[in-house]
Amino acid sequence: MEAPNAKCRVLSTECRAPSGQIDVCFLRRILCFLLRTEYCRLFSPFRLPPSPFALCVMLCFALFTPASAMEQVTFRRNGKAMEATGRVLAEVKEGLLLLARDGVIWAIKPGEQIERIDDQQPFEPYTRDEIAKRLLKELPEGFRVHSTTHYMIFYNTSPAYAQWCGSLFEQLYTAFTTFWTRKGFELQQPEFPLVAVVFADKRSYLKFSRPELGDAGDTIIGYFGLTSNRMTMYDLTGVEAQGHGPGRNRTAAQINQILAQPDAARTVATIIHEATHQIAFNCGLHTRLSDCPLWFSEGIAEYFETPNLQSSKGWKGIGKDVNPPRLDQFR
Repeated sequence: MEAPNAKCRVLSTECRAPSGQIDVCFLRRILCFLLRTEYCRLFSPFRLPPSPFALCVMLCFALFTPASAMEQVTFRRNGKAMEATGRVLAEVKEGLLLLARDGVIWAIKPGEQIERIDDQQPFEPYTRDEIAKRLLKELPEGFRVHSTTHYMIFYNTSPAYAQWCGSLFEQLYTAFTTFWTRKGFELQQPEFPLVAVVFADKRSYLKFSRPELGDAGDTIIGYFGLTSNRMTMYDLTGVEAQGHGPGRNRTAAQINQILAQPDAARTVATIIHEATHQIAFNCGLHTRLSDCPLWFSEGIAEYFETPNLQSSKGWKGIGKDVNPPRLDQFR
């Protein structure tokens, strides 16, 4: 790694948000601090490149209140014209950060921009039907949608597994929000439905996630994307099942039986860990792409990651059930 002062020389750029300008010297000091601590390298598996643009937009996202008006941006990426409509969260000399109506955050560089139109309309998220229509076009054929109060589960595995995921995630959502509300935290309702994409098997999951995870996908059974705002995973019963019959024909009781086994604790805990990240970043406890300390974001996710699948509530005592694999790793 280069000396911090050498890196700082390339950070003398203006940073603008729709609401005005900030002190460039202040911005430079903060970015130099982030570079010294290599903060961006701490997000796993969401490692952001330690470039001035990535660091600058990350800081601007945390510092500025987003504008309410929507903009339509047409840009070219990988030889293809793309379009995103949403509100600009931050704008720097190197590009802009746009929160789209489906919750996806786009980082668009000036060289990619083709057209930019301010439609003067207040920002409004897509409806569930609109989100479903758009995402189903991105996913391979055969995906369906299972909706719950807070979630949209996109799946091409069995309906029973999608329902099992929806029920588990809703239990987690209730446990999470109740816990922090009772501690005096003022949480907010998610601005967007919480989206989870569940593949039937690891092979199709790896093919879809490779552009985002690369080779690391081989060791990751599920993840929450900070820019996509989605959780992506695959049917865990294909990993943990032993003589329980074909996956697509399993009942909810069989799924629970398979994933309640002691050997399945690590895989279930990983999915709950990522689902906790998704809730925390959408309920106001964390802010996506902000400089949230690793010990805080990861600590909270681990605090909730041990559900009791034999309980109707899912969690006997938050933070009281030790995750044995995590404990062994710590020791």
